[in-house]
Amino acid sequence: MEEKIEIIENTYTAVLDYLEILSDENFELIFPKAKIGMEYVSKIKRELKEQFGQEEYSKFEEKLLNSAKLIKIKFDDIVTLKKLKLAAVAEEINHLQNQKKIANYYR
Repeated sequence: MEEKIEIIENTYTAVLDYLEILSDENFELIFPKAKIGMEYVSKIKRELKEQFGQEEYSKFEEKLLNSAKLIKIKFDDIVTLKKLKLAAVAEEINHLQNQKKIANYYR
């Protein structure tokens, strides 16, 4: 079990590294890697729970909690940033549409 816990820890570290370098320019390349890492961790966790039971797994899960929380926070930050950028673009489009209406009005 400890070997698989170490694999999870290493995968969490890799996912955090991917999320740190994630940008608009490399989103298409990096985000799928982070997603695959998280899916792999989920698979290993399921296997551990099936093999050792929830109670035994819970003893080791505490080791992983900090990394999991950091990943969740990083994902939340990315989503928040994307929402803010989307809102700014929507506001700019609305502003341009209003300018177009005003220009048409003055014709």
